Amino acid sequence: MNEEQKIILKYFSPVAKNEESLGLMNDAAIIYRKKLVVSTDMMVENQHFDKSYDPKCLAKKLLRVNLSDIAAMGAEPYGYTLNISLPKKNSIIWIKRFVSGLREDNKKFKIKLFGGDISCSSKIFLSATIFGITSKEVHKSSFAKKDSGIYVAGYLGDASLGLEIKKNKKIYNLFNTSINEYFLKKLYYPEPQIKLGISLLGLADFCTDISDGLEVELSKVCENSNLQANIFLSKIPVSNKAKVFFKTLNTRKKDIWNKLLCGGEDYKLLFSVSKDKEKLLTKKKIKGISKIGFFTKGSGVSFFDDKNKIVNLKNKGFSHF
Repeated sequence: MNEEQKIILKYFSPVAKNEESLGLMNDAAIIYRKKLVVSTDMMVENQHFDKSYDPKCLAKKLLRVNLSDIAAMGAEPYGYTLNISLPKKNSIIWIKRFVSGLREDNKKFKIKLFGGDISCSSKIFLSATIFGITSKEVHKSSFAKKDSGIYVAGYLGDASLGLEIKKNKKIYNLFNTSINEYFLKKLYYPEPQIKLGISLLGLADFCTDISDGLEVELSKVCENSNLQANIFLSKIPVSNKAKVFFKTLNTRKKDIWNKLLCGGEDYKLLFSVSKDKEKLLTKKKIKGISKIGFFTKGSGVSFFDDKNKIVNLKNKGFSHF
């Protein structure tokens, strides 16, 4: 048995105790479910994280960003495959910590590890392919309708502020522990909105997450739909701690919106609901959703201040390439 096989048997097999994985003893898994939704995402050192990140945190974030894609489809999480490449030095210490994160989130989200691959490299590379199941339709449309209301779920921008705090020690030192921990938790441990995605089936025109920033995600929908998104900044849900952050830094209004709407890392759901279905949405009494605008004829995304004047955002969101 070579070193790779020993690592898989000792550290990953205990996390993959399910029928489909075949004990990680084969080159493939057997997935018995028919109605599967599949998504994949990767995280690369120096692009998505740096050496200071806790491997346990990386495991959880890798799973959760993939789970957010399942949430956006309106499916139930089922399981995943995993690919890891990392430097050999201290690799066993790293793997132990990483696996502890997998174990905790497998339990939290009721998902299974089916298999994958492991190798060595100069930098850490992580990739997961996630499977969801559904007995109904899924959110497969990327088109909006004219006059449909535009909604988001939860506060926007907290995770991107967490990234700013992590990168800038001067900013970190301006705040007390509770505020820093709040923002860093939003960055490290996104909460995939699985129940919300399912509850919107049959109601939403489209549903996606805001992983790369609101402006970027809405622009794609506008282009697909040949419509204009009109967003009212006064309607954007902002946390009290984010307000404290900006007040402390004496941030200009325009810069505030650039940070909140274009920073990425949110993993909150963005969706639209047509006029004839908005009453049904209201009846569901879903907590934490906010209507921030609507679609009209035109193109692109327009942001309006409290005086209905257009605000041009200079930042166009996060790009992976």
